[in-house]
Amino acid sequence: EDTQKNPDWVVINGLEWIRSHLCIPLRWNNDLLGLLYIDEDTPNKLTEETSHLLKPLVNATTVALESALLIETTRQALKETSALYHINQGLVALNADELLTEAVELLKNNFDYYHVQVFVVNPETRNFVLKAASGEIGKKLVESKHELRAGAGIIGYAAETGIPFFTNNVDEVVFFVYDPYLPETKAEMAIPVRNEEKLFGILDIQQTTGKPFTQQDQQLVVTIADQLAVALHKAELYENLQVSLLQEKTMRNQLVQNERLAVMGRLLASVSHELNNPLQAIQNALFLLKEERGMSQQGLNDLEIVLAESERMASMIERLRNTYRPPQTEDLQPTHINTIIEDVYALIATHLRKNEVAFEFHPEVKLPIIMALPDQIRQVALNLLMNAVEAMPNGGKLTVCTQHLQRSKEVMISVADTGMGIAPSILENIFDPFVTNKKRGTGIGLTISHDIVIKHRGRITAENNPDVGATFKVWLPVDTLPSVEIE
Repeated sequence: EDTQKNPDWVVINGLEWIRSHLCIPLRWNNDLLGLLYIDEDTPNKLTEETSHLLKPLVNATTVALESALLIETTRQALKETSALYHINQGLVALNADELLTEAVELLKNNFDYYHVQVFVVNPETRNFVLKAASGEIGKKLVESKHELRAGAGIIGYAAETGIPFFTNNVDEVVFFVYDPYLPETKAEMAIPVRNEEKLFGILDIQQTTGKPFTQQDQQLVVTIADQLAVALHKAELYENLQVSLLQEKTMRNQLVQNERLAVMGRLLASVSHELNNPLQAIQNALFLLKEERGMSQQGLNDLEIVLAESERMASMIERLRNTYRPPQTEDLQPTHINTIIEDVYALIATHLRKNEVAFEFHPEVKLPIIMALPDQIRQVALNLLMNAVEAMPNGGKLTVCTQHLQRSKEVMISVADTGMGIAPSILENIFDPFVTNKKRGTGIGLTISHDIVIKHRGRITAENNPDVGATFKVWLPVDTLPSVEIE
């Protein structure tokens, strides 16, 4: 009734004028919602009777306050449910990087956090590598491959203990690590993203002054982290499945290729044998004929031509047999791809002029040497260039390019023409035996070229150009030998 006579009354600076004070608790179902204070500057102004008179007002205020709290709680619950739904819907990507990026943006946008980021464990160093982060700052940090030392900071603590952790005052945490890119951080929450078997990473959320975390916030983020762990596990399983399928496909293709090489090898060995026997008989007869006396000079000249051509045929048969013979390491030689292209051009230059085909060669100035069988690579180049010329019966342009692909450690040869292109019906099977785009072709040349490239651990493709003509590309692996610069 009189504050100055009450020994328990504490005078507050600036409120010395209070002489009567009434405090009424606002309760709902035994829960204290708040306190109603009424102050007067006159002693004995507020009495028990005043308290009874205010009871209807107190009841109405309590109901209103409870309703407001209920509405706010419902609104917050709806917001969290909606956010969880959208996050759950967003975590459908089977690519881990896409999944994490989408998760941090959804968290940032739905809950208005200062910063959201996900660190994953580097299996080699055990450090934490930033995989996804919100905003432009986060994007730059991810691009710079930002790392955090194992065990460092709140993130390291959560990872080592496996326990969710949050603080609303990072300055009070002795193991907090200050990040100059996030200077406004005052509160931080780190939640392990894990399943029963594996720690995938840490979901880290940071807030500024005036937006403290609560236990409810932690429970919500733990739920999201659990969803994220399930999604990451699915993405990991999918990636492993894709790798297994690719390995299985590669092995199956290799088995098919090995069988094909074996069949072609047996076929060519048989054909070569059948051709070689009569050829040797012809050569022997020619050598005996050369020893005969009384032959005219013209006859001797013609005989030399026939002998030379028979030798060339024997050499061709031998090369054909060698094509399907497994290469020995000692047979491989340092090979200059640019030099081979120049040699082939010199060989067919007259043929190009006769068919009115312009030739352009764009070599990479500093092209690495590869270890290969030069004669066989020359055969591939000759075959591709001759095919290109034949695809341009009315003339055109033949363009050859070489390029060093440093990332894949390969040398690429590109042969493009402006001819009629490849019929779509045979494009997919263009390297199969007896498949050809030419009226008089045998369909063996590209098959042999393909098999030579495969034997060199390379690959070859064919495609029609968007406008006109076709392009063949050959990739061959580069060995650790010095480059040769073209003058």
